[in-house]
Amino acid sequence: MSNSLGEFVSDQLAALGWSRARLVVLSGLDPFELEAILDSPVLDQWPRPEVLLGLARVFQLPVRELVMHAAEGCGLAVRAAAPDVHTLSLTSNEDLMREVRRRLALGAATGGYLTSPNQYSAGSGAAPA
Repeated sequence: MSNSLGEFVSDQLAALGWSRARLVVLSGLDPFELEAILDSPVLDQWPRPEVLLGLARVFQLPVRELVMHAAEGCGLAVRAAAPDVHTLSLTSNEDLMREVRRRLALGAATGGYLTSPNQYSAGSGAAPA
């Protein structure tokens, strides 16, 4: 078991080239809460909803994605299956465009544009899809 949320947030910071201080300013999070997320080997308590919402807002991600990482970081078994075509057909145009904008912003920030989720692996240092 590892702190999936801390690893995910660290990967996002690296991909965007942000410091912890910049994340604190942009998200409005308490520096001590952020430190607990980033530096703990496992999450010993569930992050406050405001923390997850702040991270989702600043990274332009669905809160669900951060909740899944937090659950895994707390020791819950989480298996994220790749969405199938049927699931994608149920996704709204607004959600699809939000994801396209997020990927373009990450590509612009990192200099690399992602075309598939398989281009990213946590250990590779590449930007997440």
